[in-house]
Parts: sequence; C-alpha cells; structure tokens
Amino acid sequence: MTPESINSPLNVLVVNADSGSLALMQQTLDDKYVFQGVNNDANGELPVAFLQASDILLIRRETVDLPYLEQVKQMIEAAKMPVMIFVDDDPDRLAPVAIRYGITSFIVAGFEIHRVPTLIEVTVERFKLHDALRSELMKSQEELAARKVIERAKGLLMDRKQLNEQEAYRSLRELAMRQSKPIREVAETLLLYSDILP
Repeated sequence: MTPESINSPLNVLVVNADSGSLALMQQTLDDKYVFQGVNNDANGELPVAFLQASDILLIRRETVDLPYLEQVKQMIEAAKMPVMIFVDDDPDRLAPVAIRYGITSFIVAGFEIHRVPTLIEVTVERFKLHDALRSELMKSQEELAARKVIERAKGLLMDRKQLNEQEAYRSLRELAMRQSKPIREVAETLLLYSDILP
C-alpha cells in the first residue's frame, strides 16, 4: 500500500465476485474505492501485475481449504498488502490459520454490500498496525543482534589486548569512525578475522 493511496481511491481487487455484485459494489459504495474483478476460483495464485496495481485484496468463496490458504499466504508474502476473505462457510474452522498466515480479515457468512466499506477500513487499519508492529519488532531484533555482536567483539579485545570494557568499546568506536562504518560492521569484521589477531 503506497502513501499516495491514502488520498486517492483505494484500488480493491475483488476475486470471485459475480459481475452483479461487483457492479453493485461500484454503484453503491462511494468514490473512495475502485473495484476491479477477477475470476480465479480454481486457483489461489494471481498475476503479480494484478496485485501490484491494487491496494487491498478482497476474496469471495463458498469455503476455503488449507492448500488455498497457503497459496494466498504466498501472495501476501510477495505483495505485502491487506487481504480480506469472505466465505459462506468455514466447516474446517480455518479462520485462526488464515490469520496466522497473514490474512488480515477472515469473515464467515458476512458478505453484505453495505458492510464492505467499514470492513475494508478496519482491514486496512489492522494491516497498518500489524505492519508497524512487525517493523518495530524487526528493528528491535536488529538492535539486539548488533548489541550481541558488539559485546562479543569487546570481549575479544578485552581478552586479546588486555583492555577494560570502556577501552574496548572506545577502540571499536574509533575504528568505526576512521573507516566510516557502523560499529556493528567493524565488530563483525573483527570477529570474522579473530583467528589471525595476535
């Protein structure tokens, strides 16, 4: 979902909606949405061009099975977009699996035209929230990994060069500044070549 899409109409790719429903959605719902339909009932995969031109994926099916959800999961991983699935029935109780697979909204027996705008808005907001949380988690994991590498490099310098902790960190920092590199990169290089250090 691009920043431009916030102020322009949302492009909603609708999979498996009959032409009547699609036309009704376009006529009934306001100009915040542009609906494009594609019939793809037999196969979960969609052309990348369809996905890239869309802001949100809306899928309608009678029901879904695990292989279909796995195909949708692959599309989500490739396209990084909010996805909502409407099913008439969920006999295998796959809603929790769908959510774990990254499907933003999974609605059972709830496809009513007048509800679609609210459900789209909720789906988009949920996607933004999850995306922000994922980004924050990745940032935290990267920072933790960097700290671990730096700590190991400090420990190596303390052991090999008989430095205290502050001196070891200062050495790493000065080396990073001289080389115009992040301290983590310098620490990784030091650890990589630790076997040949005197």
